[in-house]
Amino acid sequence: MSETQATLKEWQKLYEAAIEFRKLEPWKWVHETDIFGVQNPETGEIGYCCIMGELGEMLAMAVYRGTEGLQGYRKIQKGHIDTEDPDSLFVQDCLMLSFENKKFVHEDDREIINELGFRFRGKNAWPVFRSYRPGYFPWFLNRDEIIYMTFVINQAINICLRMKDNWRILLAPRKGLYLVRTPEMRNGQLIWKDSWMLPNPIEVRKEKPGFNIDESKIKEIKNKLSFSTAIWEIDFFYSPVPINQGEQPFFPYSLMVIDHDSGLINFMHIAEPFKYQKEFVDKFIEFFATNGIIPLEILVRKEEVKKFLEPFASILNIKLTLKKKLYNVEHARKELFKFLKRKSV
Repeated sequence: MSETQATLKEWQKLYEAAIEFRKLEPWKWVHETDIFGVQNPETGEIGYCCIMGELGEMLAMAVYRGTEGLQGYRKIQKGHIDTEDPDSLFVQDCLMLSFENKKFVHEDDREIINELGFRFRGKNAWPVFRSYRPGYFPWFLNRDEIIYMTFVINQAINICLRMKDNWRILLAPRKGLYLVRTPEMRNGQLIWKDSWMLPNPIEVRKEKPGFNIDESKIKEIKNKLSFSTAIWEIDFFYSPVPINQGEQPFFPYSLMVIDHDSGLINFMHIAEPFKYQKEFVDKFIEFFATNGIIPLEILVRKEEVKKFLEPFASILNIKLTLKKKLYNVEHARKELFKFLKRKSV
């Protein structure tokens, strides 16, 4: 849990809002494509809300953080992120309220529920709150997230009730605008109003850092390497089994090099998400030096991997090819996932 602990009263307000939301059953008339925003009174960031449950299976509301979170959601909706790709499970940046069966409720959640005196029975009746960050294990809400999520749920109830009477309220006056509930302080009270807003541009400082590759190091080992006819498949991907280090467990980000002809794994390294760039560069240069050969061609399936390899390909005269699928990598990943899952049981 976060170092900043929420009070019991703050937890109570959150659960009471969730209970009202569950009673409303907005998924009966709100579709997953009906997106609206709620601005955070403290930070000004807008959370974009997506209500799920029209098929009656998963009853939930995701609140995507800012423009980056919204973009991730849109990429999945438009098919730009393949939902069959295991990595798609690790790109969500949102707060989530879901209604679960009792057996899926963590003991920490039950402890708070019991302390508050709430009782839930039946299918999809238990409110569960989680914070999703790309590459990290879904985690408990901290105090700031609890307070903001309470605002979001109450404003979502407002929007959903109005949509029940008039589904057109989310129709934007012009393309690209979203209906956002924005707060304003009047006479010491927080007043909410409708605003039509464009998503903020993504700040440069928030973009995923790139690879800083010292090309002199590649040139330094070039004369020690021999040319070969080998073809390699190289990919980055998330491991499905989290590592518990620090407060929040994370899914390791992996670099894998496979021989295209034999299917044998030549090299693999894992690192923490958003801290992997320098490690991957250093370890890959070390792998080249140890392996001693320059491949004829490298096959990749992601632009990120292609950009990482471009300095190596340019200096070492390696053909770099972007493919839709890397069959040896896919097979190795499946086998690795099976092994890790068995080991974690």
